[in-house]
Amino acid sequence: MDRSQAAARSEAARPSAALTSPAAAPERIVPPQRDGFERTGPARLVLSRGPNAGTGFAVTAPRTTIGRDRASDVVVDDATVSRYHAELHHEGGRYVLRDGGSLNGTYVNRIPVQEAAVLSDGDEIWIGKARFTFRTGT
Repeated sequence: MDRSQAAARSEAARPSAALTSPAAAPERIVPPQRDGFERTGPARLVLSRGPNAGTGFAVTAPRTTIGRDRASDVVVDDATVSRYHAELHHEGGRYVLRDGGSLNGTYVNRIPVQEAAVLSDGDEIWIGKARFTFRTGT
């Protein structure tokens, strides 16, 4: 087989332009590169300590439960955390953290939550040994 025959065979084996054109190719969705905390989208609780540090939990519901129980929206596997430890509420454009009567308490910026605490971007939430950073997403 000479060069012209090899080139013709290679051309025949190549997919047609209609199959490889950008219009026919499926769209490839690439997530944006992150530089730490995501600043857009829903509010998030981001683990800031432990083996899963950096893991984020989107807060999209009007009420998000936090505790050791597997039925919680955010499960914290720690013996110092109550089964039903705390709730995060989205009320009137603000986020409010309430302790659920836990034995060891819930803290925001190292201050115990008595009844409720209004959260701001960057607040640190302590629940047992877990440390979360609250991000508003804006």
